[in-house]
Amino acid sequence: MKENSKKPHRKLVVTFPNLKRILDLLTAKAILTPRDNFFYCHPNQNVSDAKRLLRDKKFSGAPLKEKVLRRLVKLEKLEQCDGHIKHCSEVATEITGQDMIPEDTSIERLIGIFAGRKDNSPLFVAKNKSITGLITSADLDKIAVKVYFFILISALESLLLDIIGKGYEKYKSCLQNPGKVEKRRRRCKGELVGLDEYHYLMTPEILEIVWGSAIKKNMNVKTEDELNELKDFRNLVAHGNYIIIKDEDVRRLKNMNRRIRGYIKRLEQI
Repeated sequence: MKENSKKPHRKLVVTFPNLKRILDLLTAKAILTPRDNFFYCHPNQNVSDAKRLLRDKKFSGAPLKEKVLRRLVKLEKLEQCDGHIKHCSEVATEITGQDMIPEDTSIERLIGIFAGRKDNSPLFVAKNKSITGLITSADLDKIAVKVYFFILISALESLLLDIIGKGYEKYKSCLQNPGKVEKRRRRCKGELVGLDEYHYLMTPEILEIVWGSAIKKNMNVKTEDELNELKDFRNLVAHGNYIIIKDEDVRRLKNMNRRIRGYIKRLEQI
């Protein structure tokens, strides 16, 4: 009884529609900075001081501290100021509809919005037309975004495991060290809970099979580098490492999101 109650090394295959319900729960609300925690610039604040503060904090902009929150100051505009402009109020811009998003905006949508923004200024999050928080591109490095990508990659791996499991003896020949998987299964007592050997494939081994088989054509994978990038990115999000360091990393996130979803869509049609 004790032996049979041991947990398997890897859970059974799950479907993307089930995981998608979890993805839909990850929204702007999960990564916003609440209004009470805003960093503000003051209307009469010296431009040079505001510029230095925003640079030090690595902020691309900040709202003005006024009775009604309606304007923001952008670092880009502060840096363009000549000596005649003294105060933040002189260079502030109005917060418009293009600067606002609803709380239930999906993580996927947020990545797309920031990847397409030219000035990298913050987005204000609203509920019932009232601003509740703000989000910058740096917030895409928060845990909720990493969870989003980890779930997405887990969905891809589950689909691949399902395909590999249906013809494992054929796919097993693609592995450089197939005996390692069997040893792992035995070490984890997998045979006692009814799991097949293929359930004990790890990410590098799954991708090794993809590259060595017809599955890569099903996924429309052109180069091995694509799979190596996917493996490296998976490790970044799984270990909680930085995924946003430079501005161009937001576009990388958008491309990775589109690529993984493309893989999933193609595999679901098999």
